[in-house]
Amino acid sequence: MSREKSVHRRTVLRAAAGTGVLLTLSPGLLLTGCDGGVKAVESETLGLDSDEYDVELNLHAMPDSVPILPGAPSEVWRYRAELLKGPENTVSENPDSYLGPTIRLRHGQTVKIHIHNELPEDTTVHWHGLHVPSDVDGQPRLPIRPGETMTVGFEVLDRAGLFWYHSHAHGKQGGRVGFQSYAGLAGLLIVEDEEEADLKLPSGDNELLLVLQDRTFAGNNELVYMGRGMGSMMDRMHGFLGDRVLANGAPPTTRKVATRPYRIRVLNGSNARIYKLAWSDGRPVTVIGADGGLLQEPEDRPYAVLAPAQRLDIWVDLSEFQPGDTLELISDRFRAGMMSGGMMNGMGMMGSNALPLGSRFPLARLEVAESVEASEPLPAQLGVQRQKIPVNRNTRIRSFELSPVMMRGFAINGRRFDGTNVADDEKVRLGDTEIWEFHNSTPMPHPMHIHGLQFNVVGRRGGNSDSLQQGLVDSGWHDTVLVMPRETVQVAMKFERFDGLYIYHCHNMEHEDAGMMRYFQVQS
Repeated sequence: MSREKSVHRRTVLRAAAGTGVLLTLSPGLLLTGCDGGVKAVESETLGLDSDEYDVELNLHAMPDSVPILPGAPSEVWRYRAELLKGPENTVSENPDSYLGPTIRLRHGQTVKIHIHNELPEDTTVHWHGLHVPSDVDGQPRLPIRPGETMTVGFEVLDRAGLFWYHSHAHGKQGGRVGFQSYAGLAGLLIVEDEEEADLKLPSGDNELLLVLQDRTFAGNNELVYMGRGMGSMMDRMHGFLGDRVLANGAPPTTRKVATRPYRIRVLNGSNARIYKLAWSDGRPVTVIGADGGLLQEPEDRPYAVLAPAQRLDIWVDLSEFQPGDTLELISDRFRAGMMSGGMMNGMGMMGSNALPLGSRFPLARLEVAESVEASEPLPAQLGVQRQKIPVNRNTRIRSFELSPVMMRGFAINGRRFDGTNVADDEKVRLGDTEIWEFHNSTPMPHPMHIHGLQFNVVGRRGGNSDSLQQGLVDSGWHDTVLVMPRETVQVAMKFERFDGLYIYHCHNMEHEDAGMMRYFQVQS
């Protein structure tokens, strides 16, 4: 790579970062990080600093080129990992996908991760849903500079569940979460424990992992993010919607299965798209888990709603099928405010988008290839009772108004993202239990995410979500909750174990990047 070309490519990338116009991840553009590689930077361990860890690994954020569609490979940013210590199944690479490796941890393990930034700009790694110290949380206030390494340590305190990790960089010119995650910086993280193992739920080949993301490609399979002119404004206002949906980083494919039960673990890794999960034959969707792990008991629903950043575990029993039979998991039609596909002659407020929010499309196809003997039935109870957070009339309620800011983005209680500045009503006490009330005064949905803890959904009122209402999985434990247009949602949480600065924000990544993100402080 010549110096002249290298300088030019960096200039283009910096300009794109500040404009938000059409951004094509063309060959070479994302490869500017190849100059010099990772420096061996000695740094202290943030979070849990111990002489001995159960698991230790290197995690690299780096440019790469992978085949996604037929034809030319696509330039991406992705994670790769090297296991230094721990069980062999801790890290599973996805060699044919831009997705980061799947990381499997166990409750109670101590973990040390060296995060190497081989990208041409700052980045972070957020451990989405995990209860970790604030300095480990991957926040914008602690960026990893290009060519540097950050080391974090933590104990796995969460119960078994499906989590994920992704970039949470803000950048000098504004939000970069949407761009970096869209470019490929995301991967699954699975926590296991003895309680879940005792249930003998489908595992191994009978556990299907499904990461849903929508993307747009240019003519040479180049990833395209954001639009031009009016399109760019619409993308920022409503959130970026790709014109095709990928499953595990590739077009949806057919999975060969047997006549037995399966556990399908689904992550919505899209920037802004909401999915309405349903079976093609109209059978109920059996939900057994949400963000924070297994529900207390299975729930049969006509469909299940999955907002950005949310996870669901689904049980499906194919015992009555015959070889050659097929079943499709789809996203069904719905309306969700002004982003939906029913407006403006089916084009929605996104105008020219070929796949408006609320469209119907396939996600995964199961084809029965063999008959096997009956397997373990689904337990009626999914584990030891996990007591919900106790609340009463004396529990403090904090209210948060979600609102637009004319021509500038979005705000929470009239405030946009302002670095680590924390208002007086954003300071909480360690050990306290509170109810946070999110009121959505906008005509679009907002999936609200709170860092560093899990919460219970304790109330909904108002709003117009008829086309999604029966699929909102509010039971169990969550870290992200969908707040529909004109709706008020209450969540209960307890601030335990760790003090410091954490973030709460809308997980529509373009809304987050446009200001709908704030710090809150947990005080000892």
